[in-house]
Amino acid sequence: MDKTLEVIEKLKDYPDRELIFMYPEEGSDHYYTLGQPSKVLVDEYVTIDGTVYLKGDEDVAETLADGIADELFSYENFPLSEEQNKEVDEKLEKVIAELDWKKAIVVYIQPK
Repeated sequence: MDKTLEVIEKLKDYPDRELIFMYPEEGSDHYYTLGQPSKVLVDEYVTIDGTVYLKGDEDVAETLADGIADELFSYENFPLSEEQNKEVDEKLEKVIAELDWKKAIVVYIQPK
C-alpha cells in the first residue's frame, strides 16, 4: 500500500491518537527538506531525557535496565548474577508500566 494512503487510513482508524513524525537527524544547511513516509506504525511513545522511545522497541527497556542495574548494584557486582538480573527485570517492568506513554500514529520519514 502507498505509505501516504496508509497514513490516511491509520488516521481514520485511530482518530484519538497523536500523529508524530520520526526522521533521521542529518545536518543540513536548509531549514526544511523534502521527504516521504517510509513506515507507519500504531504505537505508544515516551520521551526520556530528550530521546523518544516507542513502546514496541527494545531500546527503552535496554536503556532503563542499565540505569536500574547501576542504581541497585555497585560496579563490583558486574556482571550481574541471574538473581540480580531477575531483580532488575522486576523493577524494569514496574518502571515501564508507570511511564507516561502517549498513544500515537508514528510516521517515519525518508528524505528524498
